[in-house]
Amino acid sequence: MIRLTLIEDEELIRLGITTAINQQPDMEMVGVARSGIEGINLVKELNPDVILVDIGLPDISGLEVIKEVKINSKTKIVVLSSHSSQGTVQSALNAGADSYILKKNNVPLILEAIKTTFYDNKSFFDPDISRHNFLFQQKIKGKTYQDHLSATEMQIISLMADGSSNKLIAERLFITESTVKGHINKIFAKLDVKDRVNALIEASKLGYIEQDYLKVG
Repeated sequence: MIRLTLIEDEELIRLGITTAINQQPDMEMVGVARSGIEGINLVKELNPDVILVDIGLPDISGLEVIKEVKINSKTKIVVLSSHSSQGTVQSALNAGADSYILKKNNVPLILEAIKTTFYDNKSFFDPDISRHNFLFQQKIKGKTYQDHLSATEMQIISLMADGSSNKLIAERLFITESTVKGHINKIFAKLDVKDRVNALIEASKLGYIEQDYLKVG
């Protein structure tokens, strides 16, 4: 049984998604929140398997919700948003989102995203986003990046940009230093680089981190 929490400020959407989820034999909506702060507290209390979260919430951004949830738990996060710009999608992934779909009253798509994210442990992206090649293929100065960074790898590259050591990254993400090193090696391979400096340069070009990361530290 997949236990879910929904963080969404629009009442009709909350009602529709909750009804659809509770009709599934392998899913249960255990909590619904109308705002970001309420959602964060609810996730801490209920520890759901998956949360569905909107980006545009009335109090704090859904991006802040994602960051807070990922720091404190291993809950999978599926963004449900009306925003499809590359910058917004990338920001959500940088924050720690696992999957991203658009609001369009497509219940089968929502269910597919949940199952792919939870059961298969894979990221799921709305076809309308993928169609624009926002995530799966980005060409920068003649290079083509076929394999985007995972949510964990994006958290690590962001911490690297802040000047964090492997030890500090391990402490922040509650993993071992050897695990951090493994992720960093994968980042190097995906970005086709051999050191941190060039990894940050390529990550900046691709939008994984802010362009002014060199000012940090």
